[in-house]
Amino acid sequence: MKRLTIERLDLDLTGVPRETAAAAARLVGPALARALAGRRLDAAPADRIDAGRLASPASPEAGALAARIAHRIAAKTSRGPS
Repeated sequence: MKRLTIERLDLDLTGVPRETAAAAARLVGPALARALAGRRLDAAPADRIDAGRLASPASPEAGALAARIAHRIAAKTSRGPS
C-alpha cells in the first residue's frame, strides 16, 4: 500500500451525542488503518474527497460509527476487498 496523508478530516456529527462524537473521532484513525489494510490506494491525489452522508441510529456506538466512517473513506480512496 502507498502512503495516504490526511491533512484535515471534517466530520459533521450533528445529532450524535457529544461524548459519542468525540470518541468516534478519536477512533477513526485506527479504524481507517484497519479498513485500508490489504487495499490498494488510488494513484491520483485528491485535494478533497467527499465520502458522503451516513445514516446513523439515534444512539450510535462510537466504535461502530468510526468503523462506518472509515469504510466509507476507504471505499473512496482505495480499491480491493474490505
